[in-house]
Amino acid sequence: MEILKIFSCCKSKKLPVKITDEKRSRKVGVIVSSLLDLKKKSNDLLHVITNSDDWDSLYIGLEDGTEVSDDDYLFSLQNNTLLIIYEAKPRQPAQIHSAGMLQEAMERYLKAIHDLQNFNAEEIVKFIEDNKDEKLKLTWQYVSKLPSTKSHLSSISEHPEWFSGCNKLVTTKEEYFRKCAQGRIRSYLRDARNRLSNNNLSLCPIDKFKSCLEKQKYFACYFDRKDKSQDKLCDSKGQFQCQGQYNKTICESSHQINPYDNAESRVLFSTWNLDHVIERVKILSDLCLKIRCNNEFDHLKYFDLLFSKKNLKLVHKNCHVIGPHTECQIV
Repeated sequence: MEILKIFSCCKSKKLPVKITDEKRSRKVGVIVSSLLDLKKKSNDLLHVITNSDDWDSLYIGLEDGTEVSDDDYLFSLQNNTLLIIYEAKPRQPAQIHSAGMLQEAMERYLKAIHDLQNFNAEEIVKFIEDNKDEKLKLTWQYVSKLPSTKSHLSSISEHPEWFSGCNKLVTTKEEYFRKCAQGRIRSYLRDARNRLSNNNLSLCPIDKFKSCLEKQKYFACYFDRKDKSQDKLCDSKGQFQCQGQYNKTICESSHQINPYDNAESRVLFSTWNLDHVIERVKILSDLCLKIRCNNEFDHLKYFDLLFSKKNLKLVHKNCHVIGPHTECQIV
């Protein structure tokens, strides 16, 4: 009799849960008797997979990413636990994070921008460095799911939320990115000026660099999708492709981003680098040596090394190699 009682209890075990898909487009309550029953009911309601016989490809996870892999764990959950139903890609583990976690991660990024007031890529990178792997994973996942339907819009009146945290004098996306590119180039000029000044050397090369930069409008074209220059680093829609590590011909991870899409992508783009193939420290050391020895030198050559695409590559943060580029020398 006792055995029959236990069997009867097990047979009638039921668990009420809430289910939703990866996009959180719909939330439904169901009562299930097993993990397989959960998968079948979830797919009937949410239509996550097309092949209803391939239940192994249907991933069940908690909001923190924990996989629900068997009946024992399923029935250890509290009633009405929210479960995310996800089609796992072949050879690629599913990564589920709650909308709240992702939103919180991005809110922290945007708050950092507001707190900084002025666009400061170094501070943003410093902010990311704390728990950067998890933070970047969450944030990139969040940003990849954001709509890009407003990417083509340009002005602050058309897409006001994109300008969150920007200088209020900036009224178009293109103007913002022109100033962004100019800011990076101006920082290279300041670095060169400081290096020569600290070594008590002539600032004549700096004056020549400045004159050339003024003619080039400090390479504002680099990030401006509407610019007609061949030096532009994005396409007409604002899509940027990582150019790969300094010693590679392509980006092996196919990094790309369109910071014209939304404010979050704009913030993340600030972590991309204009990487000097021949490092700035090497260029400036060589320049200082020539000035100190009163040697003749071609200032246009050093101009190109410091500021032009001849020695600059736009790279995703993971493709930015920190350290000596030993094989790259000034000739």
